[in-house]
Amino acid sequence: MAQDTQLQSKKVLIVEDDSIQQLFLERIINQMGHTVIGSSSKGSQAIESALRIGAVDLILMDINLADDVDGIEAAKEINKHRDVKLVYITSSEDPKDLERAQKTDYVAYLTKPLSKESLENAFAKAFSTTPI
Repeated sequence: MAQDTQLQSKKVLIVEDDSIQQLFLERIINQMGHTVIGSSSKGSQAIESALRIGAVDLILMDINLADDVDGIEAAKEINKHRDVKLVYITSSEDPKDLERAQKTDYVAYLTKPLSKESLENAFAKAFSTTPI
């Protein structure tokens, strides 16, 4: 039951360039009882949003985005200024992306298509006070 307490009302920033996937993520996050406080399709916007908003508990970060700043570069820049939990979401099967991501601090690396269960597990891992 302590886990339930830890997972109450987290504030989530979605960084995803596919608008249908973005809506899917918003719906699942809302169903899980969390709040989407912003969304972006570009890495440069994600950096700006994360730094401007400030009260972000978790960022769902796609790797391939709609500008020249990919999700991994955006995550590196955000982590220079904010301590925020990060979950990568990607359809990329390029091992170089995973290798680059492993050099950053992240909670989970999820591949699309995503399921509600995989997101719930990522949230539990991010906010659990006991090792999973």
